[in-house]
Amino acid sequence: MNIAGKGVILIIAVVTAGIIVLNQGLDKNTSATLATSATSATSATSELGANTQETQDTDEQSQEIEQETDTPSEGVSEENSGGEANEGSQSTSTSVLHPPAEVRVLVANGTEVTGAAGATLDTLVANAGYNGVGAVNDLGDQVLLETFVYYGQGYDLDAQNVRLIINADSSNVLPFPEILPIDDLSDANVLVHVGADLFPDQGG
Repeated sequence: MNIAGKGVILIIAVVTAGIIVLNQGLDKNTSATLATSATSATSATSELGANTQETQDTDEQSQEIEQETDTPSEGVSEENSGGEANEGSQSTSTSVLHPPAEVRVLVANGTEVTGAAGATLDTLVANAGYNGVGAVNDLGDQVLLETFVYYGQGYDLDAQNVRLIINADSSNVLPFPEILPIDDLSDANVLVHVGADLFPDQGG
């Protein structure tokens, strides 16, 4: 074999050896790269799992705190509701309809009809059993056109009942005014101020 042939063979051998070495280097680098990537992925997965667990723990703690915070609020709301209910019960009117014999009624005549107060009082006493304390004339100079029924504290229902008996207007049932149309109330619980509407055919 001549020198040229030997040179070619030597070149082929060197190239072949270089290719083998290169392939081995690439395999090692690829393996190292893959190992590094796998390690990084494992670390990332571990960190993600840890972060997820921490997030779950934080959420559970937040829920527990919210539950602990909500529970007293509900208790306070219930207590407040109970307090408001009690206050409402206490503020409810204590008025009751008394037996007529226990209700003192005074009648004042605000008309020009003589005996109007006495006739009204007789109706309440004789027909309904009320405790009549007197029939008087009012202090006014003018004729009272509508009848009013005034009441003391706790006697509003009794005043309404008196109003029904004498057929007065329901809107004219009121608490005792500051200025009474008479001189002396005589400890009456209900005051009937008779107006011309009860005696429409006897005016003048």
